[in-house]
Amino acid sequence: MRHYPWRALLKGIWRTLLALIVTTAFVIVCGILAGGPSFKWLAAGLILSLFAAVPGYLLYRLGAPDHSAGNRVVMLLALIAGSVLGTLLVLPVYMSREGVPTDAQVTQVVRAISKVSEQRFPAYQVADRTTGENLGRLRFLNSEPKVGDVVRVRKDPRGWFNVTVADPTGLFTKLAALIVAVLGLSAFFLGAGGHMPED
Repeated sequence: MRHYPWRALLKGIWRTLLALIVTTAFVIVCGILAGGPSFKWLAAGLILSLFAAVPGYLLYRLGAPDHSAGNRVVMLLALIAGSVLGTLLVLPVYMSREGVPTDAQVTQVVRAISKVSEQRFPAYQVADRTTGENLGRLRFLNSEPKVGDVVRVRKDPRGWFNVTVADPTGLFTKLAALIVAVLGLSAFFLGAGGHMPED
């Protein structure tokens, strides 16, 4: 009678969890960079997030048998996709929990240019309504405020991130979180199955 390979399954589970934890740590760092005040910080964070899955993947691969090469490739792709989406989640999730709600006044409206699509879009320079402190620029608002209008924003008390809208968690954030969760579960089951012996 053949016994179920529980040891191989448990090995796959803890190695996969370790890979996901290490990847998450790198994603948080990339997300902090991507939440910076300029497109260059966003690009740097997203590019680094492409490699965020590599350390976790290498930890996972150390104990995976040779016959699971296909599983390893799929898991690496899942971790990379989750890393990029997870990086985009760090800013809105952090600001929704730690950002300080503040009334800001629009001091300037400029036409910024996307370096990816080369399309123009409005960007709103805002300052603290009470202190006059420059808070940075807002983009992609639901409305189009004019100079002098007051908008509700969140500012980061630690200074890691640029200012965001008052409610930074929206439909996109929930969709991205769902995708990350699905990819995480996929990577988990791929990792656990990738350590099972051949039949």
